[in-house]
Amino acid sequence: MARPLQPGANLPLPSGAEIRIGVDWEPERPGGYEVDASAFLLRKGDQVGGNADFIFYNNPRSACGSLKLSQGAEPERQTFHIQLGDLPGDVAKIAICLTLHGHGSFAQAHRIDVRVCDAARTELMSFSPPTASMTEAALILGEVYRRNDQWKFRAVGQGFAGGLGPLATHFGVDIRAETPAAPPPVPRAATAKTAPVSVGKAHTTGVLPTGSIVRHSAAADLDYEILYPGAYALARVDLPRGRRLKAQSDAMVAMAPTIDVEGRMEGGLLGGLGRLMSGESFFLQTLTASRGPGAVFLAPASPGDVAALDIHPGEGLVIQKDGFLACSEEVQVSTQVQNLARGLFSQEGFFILKAEGRGLVFLEAYGAVHEFNLQPGQQKIVDNGHMVAWSQSMRYELEMGNPGFIAAFTSGEKIVCRFFGPGRLLVQTRQPRQLGLWISRFLPG
Repeated sequence: MARPLQPGANLPLPSGAEIRIGVDWEPERPGGYEVDASAFLLRKGDQVGGNADFIFYNNPRSACGSLKLSQGAEPERQTFHIQLGDLPGDVAKIAICLTLHGHGSFAQAHRIDVRVCDAARTELMSFSPPTASMTEAALILGEVYRRNDQWKFRAVGQGFAGGLGPLATHFGVDIRAETPAAPPPVPRAATAKTAPVSVGKAHTTGVLPTGSIVRHSAAADLDYEILYPGAYALARVDLPRGRRLKAQSDAMVAMAPTIDVEGRMEGGLLGGLGRLMSGESFFLQTLTASRGPGAVFLAPASPGDVAALDIHPGEGLVIQKDGFLACSEEVQVSTQVQNLARGLFSQEGFFILKAEGRGLVFLEAYGAVHEFNLQPGQQKIVDNGHMVAWSQSMRYELEMGNPGFIAAFTSGEKIVCRFFGPGRLLVQTRQPRQLGLWISRFLPG
């Protein structure tokens, strides 16, 4: 049973294991200001060894890979994943902090909760610092510290004057001024701290606003983000050493030098032929982090969005042609033969893809992706050209879009699919056929 801690209390952590520290608060924007969690890997004298030891929204992963920050994929708003056994030997403490952007204080927060869990999400302890009298916009929530080769968690709940910048400076991080009064100095030889850190709410990847946050897939235990969501989405997946990702043969845009890529015929000859008949590639790329952790960047073949979904045993997906982009190594991708009527009239062909098992699946679409979650007894009618994927357990029927052939053809809705819940149904906002018809109007002849 989880134990609530009072400020100053501590409890031992499982030796060498993975722990998750989730941070939650209400309301989402106290006083109208954004809130973010951060962590500092501290060495001797409670100082970071370099700027890479500062883990926050612009740097969600430590250089050693043992500390990661994810947002939005856990019950809590932000979660730290810590591999205690992989922490560098000179790290004596990890400070877990929370900061408010703006001129407010944490007195405007109704509650702040810290939950420490093991890898199976079993709650080990919790801590809720009192907020009513807080005047600070920065807060040291707790510490993961090493004492006589035993890792422990201490509840702190100590306010800190200033925001994220002053807090980071306190721990030895070199913070860059966001509006420098003079031109930057000539670069000098690199030091252990590297370049100054910007705490501006900038995006972590690319020169354009990416509109993304790092998320964590619980089913695959992988971090990922969808960059530039919308018309030209790009997926980034962080692969720990030894992990694999399966993708369409032309999906890889860039990858770390620690990753090897090879073509594999998933499911053998018949599996490759089935994918080919369903509009996918004969071979799948297998991207393996053979020589260490690294990131893989993937993109769809056509303009459109990318959707990431966790699947579990018994909750497989059926994927329309051209809808599969990539999946984690544990997911089994195979083909399914449709009956004659569905093969002729559904626009999906006689072969469609299935994704089963436990893991992370990336889907690509032409246009944006919208998800319907149907409850038992609910129905949804979808134009068959707009389907992307649906739960394998769902039943659907083909029917005319309108009663009678004349009404169907004059309304523009011919064959549609009627889906029956429960299950989830993903559709795309555009379809290539419509684009082709529009372009054909401007072609000579």
